[in-house]
Amino acid sequence: MVAYQHPSELNPLQLYRQASAILRGTSRASNDGWYSNPLDLDLQLHVRVDGARVESRLFHSPTGTWKAGPELNEEHIREPSELSSYAEQLLAIARKSGANALGVILHVADEFATTELKPELDNPGALGELRETIVLTPNEVLDDSSLSTADHSWRLIPYPAAGSETIATAVTLSRHAAPFIEALREYGIAKNFPIVTLSISAPLVALLSLPGIHREALERPFIAVLPYELFTVLAFFNEHGDLLLLRTLQHRGQRRPSNLRHAASTTAAALELAGPDIFVLPLAGEPDPQLSSDLEVVFENSRIREIDWEDTDYRSPEPGISPEMVIAAKHRDEIESPLAESHTFSTLRTEGWATQDFLPIPTETAEVYPGRGEMKMLRAARWVRLGTIGAVLLCFGWIGLQLLDMVRKPEWTFKPQEAQVVNGKLSALRKEKQRIGHWDNLLEDRSKGWASMEMLARFFPERSGFLVRTFHHSANPESVPGQAKLGFVKQWRINGLAREDSLETLADLNTREGISAAFAEIARITGNQAFRTDLKTRSIIVNIKTLENAGYKPKPPEEVTMRDETTYPFIFDLTITQRFEADDPLAITSFTTP
Repeated sequence: MVAYQHPSELNPLQLYRQASAILRGTSRASNDGWYSNPLDLDLQLHVRVDGARVESRLFHSPTGTWKAGPELNEEHIREPSELSSYAEQLLAIARKSGANALGVILHVADEFATTELKPELDNPGALGELRETIVLTPNEVLDDSSLSTADHSWRLIPYPAAGSETIATAVTLSRHAAPFIEALREYGIAKNFPIVTLSISAPLVALLSLPGIHREALERPFIAVLPYELFTVLAFFNEHGDLLLLRTLQHRGQRRPSNLRHAASTTAAALELAGPDIFVLPLAGEPDPQLSSDLEVVFENSRIREIDWEDTDYRSPEPGISPEMVIAAKHRDEIESPLAESHTFSTLRTEGWATQDFLPIPTETAEVYPGRGEMKMLRAARWVRLGTIGAVLLCFGWIGLQLLDMVRKPEWTFKPQEAQVVNGKLSALRKEKQRIGHWDNLLEDRSKGWASMEMLARFFPERSGFLVRTFHHSANPESVPGQAKLGFVKQWRINGLAREDSLETLADLNTREGISAAFAEIARITGNQAFRTDLKTRSIIVNIKTLENAGYKPKPPEEVTMRDETTYPFIFDLTITQRFEADDPLAITSFTTP
């Protein structure tokens, strides 16, 4: 196995080379099993140690099936030097099953102890920060500063119930199984096969079964009694299902603790739990027939229920599978019961308080290997690098082919003397292009007579009550020295007579909206873009003067003719001025033809 160095000992270049070596030499970029939670993997090995025996079972998550694992005993736990053959069997089973990783879950059931926190840390809002601190620097959190951090591991368990004396307690486990767990991890690293581990406290996992056991409405407080081979755990809950206190009683060579009655009754009294329900969860093999009767002496008004695991959702699929193994495998399953909705159990499950790892990979070891995101980035960068090299080679090849094709063309043998001839032709073409562009600009559709006549016919159609006398149209450029483009002004002057019922048409034309709409209609009908008024480079002004016709002579309708000027009571003079700015598309080029 290659010995990698800690990143703090390497410079950036060495760090990159080591990361690249890890990318090439391991499957960390392609196998997500290295970064997965063991309880989420398809193949899991559950190992339970309770001080009397070691249980080992394999669980295949997709099918939900269990089977016996390779034989494991206390020597493997205490002396990891004897572990190589066992690990080899595990790896062979994993590869034969088609799994890409193996999750090893160690259920520690031979010890359980709690430690108080420093009183000044009684701040519920700081639970998240304390949860991280107790893993890295436990002495900053624990009230007893004499505890050895080298021999023990602590994890925080919150007390969310109202009335609890503290916000949490620290559950303590020794590190006696750390060499066993570390040896399995190192074997997986040596074989480039993910063996990821999770060391959990069996009593904490067992508490996750309570919502599936206690399905009644929450009306009374209750106590969960968890008897193991070497100790018994008492968990006290209020009437809302929230955890108040965890307490451990050592058996000291007996089947059950001698002070069980006294400890349970005095603690319940101190917590003001009147007539609590009591659930006894046998976790040490055969149930103790005297345990329930022992509690009945001090809890006369309580309902004591001894759980038969075969009547629960956590029944053993086959002999030798402890309840904690089944609970851990099902801990993500949704349970519908009032207790499951309590704050304690919703956080225990969703935030992983009950399945905290007491023997994780040491920080200095974990930091040697890049994380999942970094490995995927390195892998992507590798492909990008290869792609870039390929693209550069293709580019050089294409350039070479282009050069080869270029030297084969007649232009490659071009003589310098011919440049003057080509330049002369190019100059002549530029002048010709300039001349053509000049005339194309002058011949733009700016002011054609037929479009103006169409305008006159549209403004004053036959029998519309108008008689046009004169029509004058002009277009004049605006000369501005130094400008390449010139604006121009177009003007229409129309003089005529109108009847009284036609004055409304003149009034409509005398507005900006009316004249713009009329010009837009002419542009649409004739296709002449000069009549468009929706451009910011154009403006239009209209002025209409109406006077009474001095020669007007009223006549009967049957004697009125269209050309008789004496039958029109009004005279009008219409002037329309349209201005085109120098940046208008129809502006005139100011240069002269060559």
